Amino acid sequence: MIAILVAVKQELKPILRLANAQHIIRQSHLDFYEGTLAGEPVALLALGVGKECARIAAEMTIKCYRPDLIISAGFGGALQNHIKSGDMIVGLEVLDLTSDDGKDVNWRVIPSVDRSPTFAGNIDNFHLYSGKILTADDLIVKASRKTRIGSATGALTVDMESSAVAAVAAAHGTKFLAVRCVTDDSHANLPSEFNDFFVLGQLQASRIFSAILRRPKLVLDLARMGYSARRAGNTLARFLFHAVKQFQDKTS
Repeated sequence: MIAILVAVKQELKPILRLANAQHIIRQSHLDFYEGTLAGEPVALLALGVGKECARIAAEMTIKCYRPDLIISAGFGGALQNHIKSGDMIVGLEVLDLTSDDGKDVNWRVIPSVDRSPTFAGNIDNFHLYSGKILTADDLIVKASRKTRIGSATGALTVDMESSAVAAVAAAHGTKFLAVRCVTDDSHANLPSEFNDFFVLGQLQASRIFSAILRRPKLVLDLARMGYSARRAGNTLARFLFHAVKQFQDKTS
């Protein structure tokens, strides 16, 4: 059994199109999609945005399914100039951003059980990189901050969930893998309003509408982000299919 945890439904839907996972099981307030992906039993979940949502969901996932492998998957922002939109990042090390005062950046390394599967080079037409993945408490929207944090940590990409899932997996002795598809380059500034769109880890349409009323040009930014997210979602789903198949081949 492999558990794949993503943050939002935009990341989950393309995976469901490749998976035979129509069986929905509600565990507490979480809806798990049970089925198969590349012939391997899987449990799929959109857990919500942020480390607290990720921690709770990972604990529930391990309690209910005892997976052989738990994958934290989704979108990420590039922290290095050579990482581009659409690139896939496999985490060799997961970092947790503990503080950033605008000058000094501090982080901790999350220990983990040996990861499986492993990948080498570019495979199946993916632009694939392996390295550090950083988890932050908020979306890093300013290009200057991405560059500064990337330089300090050496991380390739940043997300908002992987360190929490990694910590829970390590505490339970569960194999863990973090994979991210990049949606925004390191030089791209994202809308400053974006961090206000989420309440308790869930995207709130009313907040998006209110922000558009205040700044109508935001529609163009959101349209560009939506296009990038759709492309990234399809790439992520194809990569996860490959990853699960490789795990199946390795363990069979």
